[in-house]
Amino acid sequence: MKRDFYLLQTASFLGTIATRCLEVAVAWWVLRETGNPALFGALVALGIGADVLSRGALAWLGDRFDGRVVVLCCYVAGGLISSTLAVAAWTGTYSLWLVSAAIVALGAGLGVREPLQMSLIRELVQRADVADAVRIRSAVMSSSAFAGPIVAGALIGPFGYRTVLTLSAAVVVSSAVLVLVMDRQETVPGAASGGAARWVGDVVAGFRAVRRVTPEWRLAITTMVVNFALYPVFAVIIPIVVVERFAAESWVLSVVESAFAVGLIAGSTFVTRRITGLLGRRRTVVSGFGALGLGFVGAGAAGGLAGSGPLVFSAVSSLFLLAAGTGLSMVVVNTGAVRVLATPSSYRNRMVASVSFLSGIVMPLGALLGGLISGGLNSSASLVILGLLICACAAVISRDRVLGRFLSMSDDDLDGAYAKHFPEAFVA
Repeated sequence: MKRDFYLLQTASFLGTIATRCLEVAVAWWVLRETGNPALFGALVALGIGADVLSRGALAWLGDRFDGRVVVLCCYVAGGLISSTLAVAAWTGTYSLWLVSAAIVALGAGLGVREPLQMSLIRELVQRADVADAVRIRSAVMSSSAFAGPIVAGALIGPFGYRTVLTLSAAVVVSSAVLVLVMDRQETVPGAASGGAARWVGDVVAGFRAVRRVTPEWRLAITTMVVNFALYPVFAVIIPIVVVERFAAESWVLSVVESAFAVGLIAGSTFVTRRITGLLGRRRTVVSGFGALGLGFVGAGAAGGLAGSGPLVFSAVSSLFLLAAGTGLSMVVVNTGAVRVLATPSSYRNRMVASVSFLSGIVMPLGALLGGLISGGLNSSASLVILGLLICACAAVISRDRVLGRFLSMSDDDLDGAYAKHFPEAFVA
C-alpha cells in the first residue's frame, strides 16, 4: 500500500484520540464551572447533532474538491479551535457561547473528515488492496475510539483539564502535518461554482444516489434498524443492567463494555479477513449480523447470572459482547469495501457519508426506545429484544438476492459496478 494511506490512517488515529481527550477535558471544564450535568449533556447532543448533520449536508465537499485538502482543512480548523479552548481555559475565560460554538464546529469537522477518510481509500491503494485497507481503517477507528477515553482518564487526573486541552490541540495539529506531507491530487473532482443552488443539488444528488442504488438503499435501511437497536445497548441498557445488579462494583461496566471494543478490534485486525476467506463476503456479512444479534441476546440472558457474583456475570457477558463486536466488524469491513469499490469516484464520498448520516439519525430515537423498554420491562429482557431485532435483520439480509449478488462479486467485478448496473442513480 502507498505511503499516503498509512500517513492518513496515522493522522486519523491521532486525531480521534485527541478528539476523545478533548471531549473529556471540556466535560471536566464545563462541570467545574457550572456544576450542571444537564448542560453538559445538552452540549454533547449539540456536537453529535453537528457531526451527523454535516455528514448529510457537507459530503459533497469531498466529491468536488481534492479530498486531501478538505481533510487538511478539517484538521487545521480543529487545531485552531482546540488551541482557542486551551487558551481560554488557561486564562480563566469561560464562556458558554465559546464552548458551544467550538463543540458545534468540532462536530461538523468530524462529520466531514471521517467519511472522507474512508472514501479516499480507493484513491490511495490499488483495487486488490481495498478490502485490506478498509479493514485497517476499521481497526484504526476501533482502537482509537477505545484508547481515547483511557488516555484522557490517565492524563486528566494528574495533569488537569487545561493540560489535556493543550495536548489535544498539539496532537490535532500533528495530524494536520501528516496530511500536509501527503501527495496532492493532480486533478480536482469538480468545479467550485454554482452557489447555494449547486450545494443543494449536490446534497440531493447524494441521497438520490443512495435511494436508486438498490443494494446500498437496502443496506442503509438495515443499518438504520441495527443502529436503532445498537446505540441504546451501550448508552442506556448495559449501564442499567450493571447498576441494578452491581451498583458497588463500578469496574463491571468497564470490563463488559471493553469486551465489545476488543471484539471490534479483533474483528478488524484478523478475524474478518480469515472468515471472509472461508465463507465469502456475503455469508460473512450475514454471519456478522447474526453474531451481533445473538451476542446481545446472550448478554441479556447472562443477566440471570447476577446471583453468581460479578466475576461470573462479567466473564459470561464479556464473551457474548466480544462475539457481538467481532460480528459488527465483519459487517462494517465487508460492506465498506463494497461501497468504496462499487461507487463511481464522483459520488463516492456522498455515498459513504449519506449512508453514515442515515444510520446516525436514528441513534437518539434508539436511546429513547431503550429507556422506554427498560422502564416497561427489566433491562436484561430489553437487551434480548434488541438482539432479536438485529437477528431479524440478519434473516432479511440472507434472503436479499440483489444485495447478495453484489456481496458475492469479486473485487474486479465490483470496481465501478454501481455505475454499470444503476446508471440512473448518478445522473446530475
